[in-house]
Amino acid sequence: MEHKIHIGTLLEIKKGFLQGTFKVMYCGMSNEDTFVLTPYVPAGYQGFSPNIYYNIDSPSIQILDTKFDVLEVTSEYIILAESILNTKTA
Repeated sequence: MEHKIHIGTLLEIKKGFLQGTFKVMYCGMSNEDTFVLTPYVPAGYQGFSPNIYYNIDSPSIQILDTKFDVLEVTSEYIILAESILNTKTA
């Protein structure tokens, strides 16, 4: 499944069958070679959102325990596709 995330938009992505969801925000490009994604990680009644910086030439990235293929990156939006070979960490 493909996900188009516009800058500043919080998108809820399903992890898998009966595994819940997580939210991710596209924060744009910090420079011409780097883009930034922020997963929202809830912890009880609180949560945190670390900024994760990726190289624009990365063919695939991992957010939390889900792997995505990077299809297109612009300063306005990013298009991610769920990778067929998703990795699970214990």
